[in-house]
Amino acid sequence: MRRNIRKEFRESMDAIQFSQDAKDVMVDTLLARMETQEAPRRRGGKKLLLVGLAAAVVLGTLTGAAVFTRWSKSAQAYYNPSQEIKEQAEKSGLSVMLETKTEETNPSEVLSATDQGVTVTLVQSIVDNYEAELTFRIEGFTLPEGQDPWAFWDRNSITIDGSRDFSVSKTGGFYDGTTRDENGEWVYASNGQPVASRDDEFQSAILEWVAADGSMEYTIYIHFRDTSGAYLGKEIAVHFDGFGTGPMKGGIMEEKLVDGSWDLHWTLTGADNADNSLTISPNAEIGDSGMTLLEAEIGQKTIRAVYQLDHDWDGWKELESLPNDLQAVRMKNGDMVLVVPSGGNYGKMETEHICENTYSTFGGLIDISQVESLAFHKGWEKDENGKPTIETFYYVPVG
Repeated sequence: MRRNIRKEFRESMDAIQFSQDAKDVMVDTLLARMETQEAPRRRGGKKLLLVGLAAAVVLGTLTGAAVFTRWSKSAQAYYNPSQEIKEQAEKSGLSVMLETKTEETNPSEVLSATDQGVTVTLVQSIVDNYEAELTFRIEGFTLPEGQDPWAFWDRNSITIDGSRDFSVSKTGGFYDGTTRDENGEWVYASNGQPVASRDDEFQSAILEWVAADGSMEYTIYIHFRDTSGAYLGKEIAVHFDGFGTGPMKGGIMEEKLVDGSWDLHWTLTGADNADNSLTISPNAEIGDSGMTLLEAEIGQKTIRAVYQLDHDWDGWKELESLPNDLQAVRMKNGDMVLVVPSGGNYGKMETEHICENTYSTFGGLIDISQVESLAFHKGWEKDENGKPTIETFYYVPVG
């Protein structure tokens, strides 16, 4: 029997640093692979889009040896990148701290706008051929106590090179001030204390939407229709038309508290995967799964893989994930960078049993020079009660 994907996803969302409104928007389109040890690996699920919230804060200082890069709070909390990874992301163009740009850099760009006493500033972009994460700082908006924030924007109001037809999805969410500590516990990023819950019927988490300086961060996630890098170097324009509170428990809709107009536009830059990825053509069988990995392109944030199956598989008709799908990238030091499905092309599945899938990294970025292998789902080790406890993998070496 196919499992309840919506229920699985909702149960695992507390492990992800998305705002509540983002979680509600994403639940029908995002299939995260955050399985608990009490739940077996899912077999089905719509394999459509990954929406990942990313942002980070690192001290910005210049010493004789290194440049310490300051990231947005949300990207730092989500990716937890090392200094080396951040430098690689900047060098490749994957990450750009746009708040450091000045009007003199490009006078035609508008990176900050103020209306009704609220200022919206573009802070950081994380972009490759496949997707974009655009993080904005919101200042001057007072969030009512006990409420979740909501940003109002029309998805058709975002354009690249004047066109609205460039994406397969656009969603967004506020950073909620939480992260995971070294033990995997859900904690506040500001002080490392466990996330508290309200003493109400919902036992809802008490989140820190507002930073100590009164600002908030909001990230828009875009998955591109054309993945060739055609949008890089083009002007992107984003329009917000209000800020307020999100839906509450019990079905109360979002409410706009500040009505205005905030228009920003700039040149979209990012890491072109043609120049910043590792491409392999192993033609390697994935264990005894009946799948062969024909080709893989491993980027810092996105992975594209082409498979051929030796058997019929009807799951593609419902856009399900492959039974032995890619789960992680194993590094030379043994670390695993998790991935989640972000897109799939099953056009050749019926005639040739070939599919091409994409994945986004989950909670980390990849140092492509340190990739050891790709890890595919194999099964689960079980305890004495027959309960699945440890996921096992098929590994395909890289290089």
